[in-house]
Amino acid sequence: MDRILSRSLAACRSFRRAMCAAIAGSHRLPPQSDDDDVLPHSVRGIFSNYSDNGRPYLFARPRGTGPEVDGTFSSIPGAPDGWDTILDHCNGLILYDNDGVIPSKLYVCNPATWRWALLPPPHDGTRYAGSYLVFDPTVSLEYKIFMIPEVPENEKGQTADMDLMEWPPLHQKLLVFSSTTQRWVETAFLRESHPCGTVAEARLDPVEPMFWGPERRYAEYWRGALYVHCRGAYVMRLSLSEDKFQAIKTPIHIEENTYIQPFFGRSEKGVYYATVKDHELRIWILDERGEQTEWVLKHHANLGKLCGLMKTLRHEEILGPWSIVDYSSVSDEKYEVVSEWESDEDYFYDMQADIDSKWYGGMKFNFIGFHPYKEIVYLSQGFRIVAYHLSSSRAQYLGSAWPPGYGGHCASFGESFVYTSCLIDSLPNKSKV
Repeated sequence: MDRILSRSLAACRSFRRAMCAAIAGSHRLPPQSDDDDVLPHSVRGIFSNYSDNGRPYLFARPRGTGPEVDGTFSSIPGAPDGWDTILDHCNGLILYDNDGVIPSKLYVCNPATWRWALLPPPHDGTRYAGSYLVFDPTVSLEYKIFMIPEVPENEKGQTADMDLMEWPPLHQKLLVFSSTTQRWVETAFLRESHPCGTVAEARLDPVEPMFWGPERRYAEYWRGALYVHCRGAYVMRLSLSEDKFQAIKTPIHIEENTYIQPFFGRSEKGVYYATVKDHELRIWILDERGEQTEWVLKHHANLGKLCGLMKTLRHEEILGPWSIVDYSSVSDEKYEVVSEWESDEDYFYDMQADIDSKWYGGMKFNFIGFHPYKEIVYLSQGFRIVAYHLSSSRAQYLGSAWPPGYGGHCASFGESFVYTSCLIDSLPNKSKV
């Protein structure tokens, strides 16, 4: 795993203050900054929403010395309260929906700096399928929010012409918020590719990507473009500097979405698409090097044996090295999340072990996310999490991400976001317990 901060918290904060002073007014980073420790470069944990639960949790690496991370969003006024959810994560910043108040409030926050900003409400009656965050601290401390319109539904009084309209449309209107202007602006993006089908065909793809699990689709920022997994079995590649987009069909068809778990994310070499069906894992990478953009199959494996090995875990093994951050369960002790657990050989399963095939059945895997800097994926069986290494097909047990007191017949993961911390931002407010 990656190495992180070796400098003291005081030094990091001092550097961050100097950076913020240098960029005041312009939101631009100083050129040729030689201190990369403040930028995202390692996985600190996994933030997850949970079905029928009023707040997200951080499933974090072991504690140690280092900057304290706000794993419970206690720095946000009134959070967690009601039905709070994480909408997106990008390079250390989180888009947070504080639904405990009426009307609900959208925040952008940084758990590593305990800073946050309340966004002005978007005065728009359009229904949106998702809200996505873009933040690249290597270029600027400005962040943007992009709201993607829903596929038009088949409503009463609607003409058949709507069903036959090409989708996505030639001009796709998005609602965009900029931290620089503090305004929401409707922006039209011009499609530079063929449509992926019609409105009627896009409706065949379920509104929720999975029957049991995440309710929203994911997006990733990569090299100046925002890639959004959209309803209709395509990925929208938004060129943010040109206000243009391409519609890229996913490697599976709409009909297949009924029987599999699709997942879209970013890893070491770009953007990836994964599917899980029973114990079968398939992963593609998007190849954009030539004139023809295409999905290339990267990995294909049957994880039945791994599923069986996980089902044989004893209770003491279920705990694992990672754990849920919950201040109420650790008394007054501050929970500090760092990356000191680094052994490449700790908690690996013996994939050569003999195991009765009867253990293969029953519980299946869910896809949690991609490691952004290595070709590693995070999978869950129930609430037990493993890191599966694509290059070696080895699996490393991390622990149980079951929050204290959580349960019920609907208990399951919602959306999950692999969290990478960033020690610089331009967020205006700060509070710390």
